[in-house]
Amino acid sequence: MLSYEEALREVLAQVPEPKAVRVPLRKSLGRVLAHPVLADLDLPPFKKSFMDGYAVRSQDTTTAPVKLEVIGVVAAGRPSQPRVEAGTAVQIMTGAAVPPGADAVQMIEKTRPGGAETVELLEPVSKGENVAAQGNEVRQGETVLVSGRALGAAEVGVLATFGHQEVEVYAAPTVAVIPTGDEIVEVEEKPVFGQIRNSNAHTLWAQCHNLGVDAQVFPVTPDDPERTREVVSQGLQYDLLLFSGGVSMGEYDYVHRILEEEGVSIFVQKVAIKPGKPIVVGRKGDHLIFGLPGNPVSAFVTFELFVRPAVRRWMGFQSPCLPRVWGEVVTETRQKPGRKFFKQARTFWKGDKFRVEPIETRGSADLVAFSSANSLMVLEADVTCLPAGERVEVLLLDNYFDEGNEDETHSRG
Repeated sequence: MLSYEEALREVLAQVPEPKAVRVPLRKSLGRVLAHPVLADLDLPPFKKSFMDGYAVRSQDTTTAPVKLEVIGVVAAGRPSQPRVEAGTAVQIMTGAAVPPGADAVQMIEKTRPGGAETVELLEPVSKGENVAAQGNEVRQGETVLVSGRALGAAEVGVLATFGHQEVEVYAAPTVAVIPTGDEIVEVEEKPVFGQIRNSNAHTLWAQCHNLGVDAQVFPVTPDDPERTREVVSQGLQYDLLLFSGGVSMGEYDYVHRILEEEGVSIFVQKVAIKPGKPIVVGRKGDHLIFGLPGNPVSAFVTFELFVRPAVRRWMGFQSPCLPRVWGEVVTETRQKPGRKFFKQARTFWKGDKFRVEPIETRGSADLVAFSSANSLMVLEADVTCLPAGERVEVLLLDNYFDEGNEDETHSRG
């Protein structure tokens, strides 16, 4: 068996090179920029006012308080600009272009009306005060976003600022989710004795969706070699295949055997972790194939540990794995040694540190208990007991960031 670290290195090494695709600006959120973006103009593109106030010549204010003649008003977006001469001022709004002749803006709070068409400046203002020079943020031709940058809301705003209606990002892989097993029935069906509903396919679909990937869910494939062979052929029309179940060493576990027969090069087969030891990973051309365990928690965890990093690397992310923090375990937790344990937990911030509360389940099929977890605490293979108060490494799941995790909002056990 490979260690977790060895298996992850193998998986990431086998991810095909990301490919660039052009998408509309409003489809770029959450993607990774494939090429650097340069400024097509200075920012700001003109000398502008930071304040509501009066545009003046600074030398006219040195003897303040002083009265100046108001010769016009300039609002943002107005092209007409009267020239400021000695003894004059122009009323100006925030964001408006500073008129010629003026070299400063006195904020309106430091002025008062001085009579008909005049204003009194109560304090002097220095040259350049409350004024943004043209290009003081960005000069035309400068790089404003580097290649490999993940595009959040601010980055989308930057793209819009410099006129990008479309943008080249790294493409997301196409994904097929293929549930297997004679015991699996579809969600709308009522299971009879010995059957369970198809939860894995929908869980895996949702995990893909969280990564910005639209996965295609196949009908359940029965434990039959020929049907498995057919679905492998169909699945290879997609970049990434996710099989659920059929990857153990049982008599009816056909997935890994059929994959090899169909020319898939298997480079991971069993990893020394729990949950999720029976995992198969292979490659055929530019296709990646994952055979995940059939138990729901094992399928979820192995997706987060291996599929997620592969998909994010495929999409160009430089940091593809789950975010890691260190926290203090709240209660004692024990395990049977031998394999690295990614144990479900709730992590929350209390005082000045992360606190980690282990969640007990009734095994790797107990998705109900697991659903209250927002993190995975990492117990090394040789650890038998982790006492309360010990530091522990924690991987934060996506839902950690979707809910309150301060101590005052922590209410679930």
